[in-house]
Amino acid sequence: MRRIIQALAAGAVLCAGVSPAAAQEAPATTAAPAATPAGIPLDNPWRRAVYEQANTHFQHPSWGVRHSERNYLLGMTLAEAEGLPVDADVLFAAAFLHDWGGIAPFAVTGVDHAARSVELAEPFLTDAGFPMEKFPAVRAAILGHMYDKEPEGAEAVVLHDADALDFLGALGAGRLLAATADRPDYDQALGRIERFAVDIPPRLKTGAARDLARQRVAVMTEFLAQLRRETPEGARP
Repeated sequence: MRRIIQALAAGAVLCAGVSPAAAQEAPATTAAPAATPAGIPLDNPWRRAVYEQANTHFQHPSWGVRHSERNYLLGMTLAEAEGLPVDADVLFAAAFLHDWGGIAPFAVTGVDHAARSVELAEPFLTDAGFPMEKFPAVRAAILGHMYDKEPEGAEAVVLHDADALDFLGALGAGRLLAATADRPDYDQALGRIERFAVDIPPRLKTGAARDLARQRVAVMTEFLAQLRRETPEGARP
């Protein structure tokens, strides 16, 4: 019986025009992911191209693909809370490509990372099949994403606030400490944690973001206080 089954299988392969040996040697194809790890749909070719670009080339402990995924999810949450008519395509493209120009080897010395991201994103999205009539909104969202900018448009507003919130709370502290890289200390990161807790909340544009900011600032403040409590007297953290 086993030999009969094997013969039938081999005959089926031959009928398809492929030899049994070739069938055994053919590598299994890996299906493209249907969604990001957090469940953001990758339901068309350009979304898959954008995510593949980010997941392959934007690996950074502070500004990489994970940060982009959080920005999209939080941006959509803020849009729903505020009743803002956000285009999910625009927010997806902007969220996953907004820091492209600040990551090596794509960064250019002396060029603002947001402007560089726009420069890189436009031809990439064109080739990927993105609906380019929406690109002006993507450009505005990328250019306005930093907390000290004035965003223009619904997608720009929610990306601005989501990106700013990702500098606050436990996530913000973790990102800033991770960005110390090979520095001999983390004094710069601690200074930024302290400064961002004061500077960022007044610059948020949505009420929902301001509510979240209060909770996250409390976490940062307690983190710094606990750090000082754990540091021996006269020593530096």
